Amino acid sequence: MSGVCSCRVDVEELLQPRLTNRLTTTASHAGYVMDSCPSIGHSTSGTAGVRAPPGSTPSVEVRAYGLSMTQWSTQIPVEVAEQIGFYVYLLRDPRDGQVFYVGKGQGSRVLAAVPEARADPASERTKLRRINDIRADGRQVEHLFVRTHLATEEDAFLVEQAVIDAYKATGVPITNLAGGHHSSTRGLSSVQSVVAELTARPAPGSSEPTVLFMINRFWRRDLSDDEIYAYTRGHWRVGAEVRRNARYAFGVARGLVRGVYRISSWFPSPLANDDGRWGFSGEPAPEMAHFLGTSVRRFNLDGAQNPYRKFMSGIPAPGPD
Repeated sequence: MSGVCSCRVDVEELLQPRLTNRLTTTASHAGYVMDSCPSIGHSTSGTAGVRAPPGSTPSVEVRAYGLSMTQWSTQIPVEVAEQIGFYVYLLRDPRDGQVFYVGKGQGSRVLAAVPEARADPASERTKLRRINDIRADGRQVEHLFVRTHLATEEDAFLVEQAVIDAYKATGVPITNLAGGHHSSTRGLSSVQSVVAELTARPAPGSSEPTVLFMINRFWRRDLSDDEIYAYTRGHWRVGAEVRRNARYAFGVARGLVRGVYRISSWFPSPLANDDGRWGFSGEPAPEMAHFLGTSVRRFNLDGAQNPYRKFMSGIPAPGPD
């Protein structure tokens, strides 16, 4: 057709906010004609114009497959939704290129957050506040698909969790409040933690005076050795007997020994409103390393009211099965 641009047009680059299914078509198939093609740089004549100053984002007054630009901002075309099924998506801040949310869904779920934020401009929810900040700067949230064509919602849950954990592992501060499906048992974890949980044997006995501190409240399966030590050392409401006699301290989470330390000294907590609590200074105890990853569940620590258990005469050996 004379005067019609026949180059391929990426609709994502023309419609705002940008979609990420990267629907690609020709101008004639999309049902519009352009005066200029910003991606190629040549001009044609037509009825619907793309007249963008150099370096700016073109403003397009067109309809593609019967959907106006405002419709594209709130819904995925039905035929596209039916093809892609369940998916996992990202929301990205165009100001710094940082992903700030990971989600899963189907249909137009990927586009739902922006209208939600627009309807609640004073929201203090981290995700919505970020979106409103982006809009206040005159920008648009970028929507990205991580994986489409997932057969079931369970598949989407698994991919979502893996993506969330990958961002967490690199320290990216995403705004998800939850960690993902089964994240506490099947998600981000050090190799040592998984091996310990799946192969735990009963902790052996010991004659050394030892105190076991429960760090369940702080436990994540990807904690570093330094973090385990920091949580184990306190501060705790321990009495003079423990401070005077305990030689070793174990950090325990979910019934397994996660860290073993030789105590060198105790110090009162420097925190305000923390009177009566003490922390210890120490170092890793390689001579007690055989306790790492072993189970102390026989002592019913998780159900205990006190967050520590003292064994000033040593840890009793496990009984016969």
